[in-house]
Amino acid sequence: MSICFGPHFQDAGSDRCVLQPAARDSLDDYELSLANGNGVAILLALGLPPEPMGGPIAIDAFAGRVTAALRRHLGHRSPEIPAHADMGAGRATIVHLGRREGYVEERLGDLARLVQRCRAIGATHIRWS
Repeated sequence: MSICFGPHFQDAGSDRCVLQPAARDSLDDYELSLANGNGVAILLALGLPPEPMGGPIAIDAFAGRVTAALRRHLGHRSPEIPAHADMGAGRATIVHLGRREGYVEERLGDLARLVQRCRAIGATHIRWS
């Protein structure tokens, strides 16, 4: 499972947001995909609820959240989370792969660059799923 951030475009004359062909045809350039736990950490850093199918948020408002989160994290690196296994009698073992120090800040930078690329193709909103 993952949480993916990407561009959307306000459909003229309606409340719908659609994904343009330029974004569909080049997902590596116009999408940031994170494992669920990491995606939740990013949503929380942005001050957004960690709910699936979020947004759409106007691209300027989203960019403001990214900028504010980057400023809050200046000089502070997110801590390392060591890998570990969650085992219990009679349950499946769940392995948490952990996260390196500074991961949240790296991904916030990736989101800032994603916003720039999305603006360049005319995106009006950012959505995640």
